[in-house]
Amino acid sequence: MLAAMLPFAMQSCNSSSSGGSSTNTTSQTSTVSQQPAKQHFEIKILNKNPESSGKIGDEYSLDITGDGTVTADSTIIKVDGKKIATLPKGETSFTIATSELRCGRVPVSVQFCLPDGANEYASQSLMLFSDIVPKKKSYQVVATYPHDVSAYTQGLVYENGYFYESTGLQRKSSLRKVKIDKGDIVQSVNLEDEYFGEGLAMIGDRLMQLTWTSHKGFVYDKKTFQRLSEFNVATEGWGLTALNNDTLILTSGSENLYFLEPTGFSTIKTIQVCDNLGVVQRLNETEMVKGRLLANIYQTDQIAEIDYNTGKVLSYIDLTGILPDNLQSSTTDVLNGIAYDAAGDKLYVTGKNWPKVFLIKIIDTK
Repeated sequence: MLAAMLPFAMQSCNSSSSGGSSTNTTSQTSTVSQQPAKQHFEIKILNKNPESSGKIGDEYSLDITGDGTVTADSTIIKVDGKKIATLPKGETSFTIATSELRCGRVPVSVQFCLPDGANEYASQSLMLFSDIVPKKKSYQVVATYPHDVSAYTQGLVYENGYFYESTGLQRKSSLRKVKIDKGDIVQSVNLEDEYFGEGLAMIGDRLMQLTWTSHKGFVYDKKTFQRLSEFNVATEGWGLTALNNDTLILTSGSENLYFLEPTGFSTIKTIQVCDNLGVVQRLNETEMVKGRLLANIYQTDQIAEIDYNTGKVLSYIDLTGILPDNLQSSTTDVLNGIAYDAAGDKLYVTGKNWPKVFLIKIIDTK
C-alpha cells in the first residue's frame, strides 16, 4: 500500500546537517529565489507484488522520471530517516526491501544532487502491515482480589504488594495506592474537577499520570503523592507505561505508540501498531511484560501483545468471560487495567468499575 505524500528533513549532498522540510518535490539552491524553482524529477513507488495489500517483507520498485532538461549527479535515498542508497548519475530505479522495517507509515525521501549545486527533493511513504498472523491466546484465573467497584480504572501499576491506580471520570478522578490482598485504599489524592484521569506509569520515585482531553499530565512523588510538576501532552492521553528508565510509551486511542522522554516529555518517535490485516486502533491501558507491550483494546475483551520495536501484533489474548455475570452490575464497564509483578512473574487485570482484580496465567490455544 502506498500512503499519501509526507514532509521530510532535507540534507545537502555534501553535508550531513539537516535543514528545512518539504512536501512531495522541492528545490534548494545557494541563493534565495523569489519564485519557486522548476522541479525536474518525480518518483513513483509500486509494490512488486500486485496481489499484496502491502506488508513487511514485500519489495517495492522506486522509479524516477525527469523532464529531460537536467541529470542528477547522484541521488540519495532514505527510508524511515536512514540513508539506504546513493544512486550514481543516470541511474533511475531502485528496489526497496522492507523485511527489516517497522509496521505502519514509513517515509521514503529522495534527494537529487544537481550539477549546479542545487538539490531537489521528493517524498512518498509506504504503509506496511505485519507479515505475521497473530497467535490466539486465552487465560486461566489463578486468584482473585477485591477491587473498589467505584474505581473507573484507567491505569494500574504494581510494586511491592501494592497497586498504584489512576481512576477516571470528571469529578471522580484520583491517584491511589491500594493494598492488593484486601483491596484497601491506603493513600489517595483527587484530581481537580476539570480533569479526567487516565494512564499511569512509574519510574523510580516518580509517578506520572495522564489526563484524557486536557492535553496535560502530572508528576507525583511516589511516597507522598505530592504533585511535583505537570507536563503537556500533544494528543489525548489514554495509556502510559515505562519502557525503561529513559522512555515512556503513551497511547491515545489510535494505532500510535508515542515514545516519550520522561523528564521533558518530548516525543522521541512514533510507531503504528498493525497486524496482518491492517492498523490496530483503540489502544488503551498498557504494560510491559517480559519485553513485550501488552495493550487493552478499548471496548473489547482483547489484549494485544505487541513487539514495540516493529509495531507487530504477536498475539491476541482473549479474556472473554473473565468477569462472571453474577459479579456485573449496571455500572460495570469494560476490561481495562494491566499490572505486572516482574519479580513474582504475576500478571493482574481488572476493569472499569469491576469488583475484582484477577491474577491470571496466559495460555496458548490450539
